[in-house]
Amino acid sequence: MNTMFLAVLLMVSTVTVQAQVKSITFDQLPKTAQNLVNKYYDAKNVSYVTEESEFMKSKEYEVRFHDGVKVEFDAKGDWKEVDGKKKAIPTALIPTSIASHVKKSFPNNEIVKISRSNRKYEVELSNGLDLEFDKQGKFLRIDD
Repeated sequence: MNTMFLAVLLMVSTVTVQAQVKSITFDQLPKTAQNLVNKYYDAKNVSYVTEESEFMKSKEYEVRFHDGVKVEFDAKGDWKEVDGKKKAIPTALIPTSIASHVKKSFPNNEIVKISRSNRKYEVELSNGLDLEFDKQGKFLRIDD
């Protein structure tokens, strides 16, 4: 009896934790995300758009372009990560303090990837170096 109960409990918990990823159209993205793509990229070059729903979490979106560039968005359409796939990402997406620090301290490099969370920004430079900044854009450390 206990074995049966544990098996059912394990099955239910496994099913509820799995994320649901589905393909959607560009027009189904939140307007904020659509605006960012239209401003900094060419929506005609979108390869695909996905929506991820996970139990007890907000939806997330991913836009992938034909050249491999990827932008991830939260449920409101604010970017979470921009990955230029070794190409510079649009400077206007980078907080000014971070862009200034990189320009001053790593003058021959470009930011090719940036992600943000509630606590920090993580940046990857064209030379492969990873940097961490706090939420206000103050440099914290080089991340090995």
